[in-house]
Amino acid sequence: MQITNSKLYRFATRCRELGAATIVFTFFASVQMAQAADGDLDPTFGIGGMVMTDINRSTDIGNAVAVQTDGKLVVVGTSYLHNDYSGEDFVVTRYNTNGTLDSTFGRGGRVRTDFPGLAAVPSSVVIQPDGKIVVAGGAFPLFTFAGNFEVVRYNRNGSLDTSFGNGGIVTTNFPGGSYAFDVALQADGKIIAAGTVFVDFVIGESSNTDFALARYNADGTPDGTFGNGGQVSTDFVGLEDDAFSVLIQPDGKIVAVGSANDPATFYDFAAARYLSNGAIDTTFGVGGKVRTDFGDQNFDRARSAALQPDGKMVAAGFAISHGGGVQNYAVARYTSSGVLDTTFSNDGLAQIDFGDCCQSANKVLLQSDGKIIVVGYANTEDSDSDFLLARLSPSGSLDSTFGVSGKVRTSFGDLNGGANGAALQSDGKIVAVGFQATFTSRRAEFALARYINSQ
Repeated sequence: MQITNSKLYRFATRCRELGAATIVFTFFASVQMAQAADGDLDPTFGIGGMVMTDINRSTDIGNAVAVQTDGKLVVVGTSYLHNDYSGEDFVVTRYNTNGTLDSTFGRGGRVRTDFPGLAAVPSSVVIQPDGKIVVAGGAFPLFTFAGNFEVVRYNRNGSLDTSFGNGGIVTTNFPGGSYAFDVALQADGKIIAAGTVFVDFVIGESSNTDFALARYNADGTPDGTFGNGGQVSTDFVGLEDDAFSVLIQPDGKIVAVGSANDPATFYDFAAARYLSNGAIDTTFGVGGKVRTDFGDQNFDRARSAALQPDGKMVAAGFAISHGGGVQNYAVARYTSSGVLDTTFSNDGLAQIDFGDCCQSANKVLLQSDGKIIVVGYANTEDSDSDFLLARLSPSGSLDSTFGVSGKVRTSFGDLNGGANGAALQSDGKIVAVGFQATFTSRRAEFALARYINSQ
């Protein structure tokens, strides 16, 4: 076919138009990103920085997120049919860097692991150096907490790793029942799960619980060099002691963080440190344990903790004032010996009020510049709840360069939602995960938000 000069002209003109359009689009996108401030939603993720995922059940709740080395996001949570809690399953989803589901993972980016007849809830996820995915939580009969630690390992494509435990699943029984809230990886490949063991459980009454830790070899077998056959439990003063976070220090020591019930001050932040063999480290706090009361409070609970490069530890959760009138984000920083760090907010303690009745920080993240990010949710006056983020300076004051006076609120809609977990990407961006109820589906769905953040 002969191409005339006029056709060549029209073709060249069209190419120039398309090229100009691309340049203009790229320019405005660059300007938009350049104008974005820390705490703004990232427009390159999902729709306006937000993603919602329906697992095709009536209630889907995201609990934790981990970032792969290739930037993909792995989110774990639970899914169940309306009021059928015995059908709760472990759910794992994986997203591409732009927020779309990764079709190379599971079925259309989703994996569901059933524990027949049990309510199964995953709470935490970590990625091994080989790319395998480790998820920890619990599974228990309905209306009872006489369940077990459950640790599941998946291959990179979402299939169960049959080289781990029993077909990819490890069940750990503590006498009286237990539940794992967090999981961590040691440098030698061993896996540590931490949570709660029910020493005494009676339906409708207060339960006697202790910190519980279990350590596994890389193949999922119990590590007999840790505690008693791979298990450790720790009692504080009072009835209810729950570990929600576990950390591995560079020297191999292990720190479990959560809350303890003290008859004198009700509930306090609590932490215990262990030697690598599971014995209590008596050089930490008092006899290896720390309890922290936020003053005129009756319920203080640490939900997450992180280690600074200098060995200091930051714990975050909530503090409820006496009488239950106010519930704020609560943050504490400790020295490596377990003493409150008075260079942080003068006394080692900080509270953040978003002006709502019920505020809970569920995840704490540390930037490379020492700033502290806390992520969670709060209920508004009309009982709806939103994603809430705050950033603190290394000294404990709100960082005015983040969001509005150090705070960010993200609403996915008019119904309840909230952030249960979060992670920092290698580029500093913040990914928060949780749930959001919708009018259209009349159900809760996985919800993710990504925020611009420099560090």
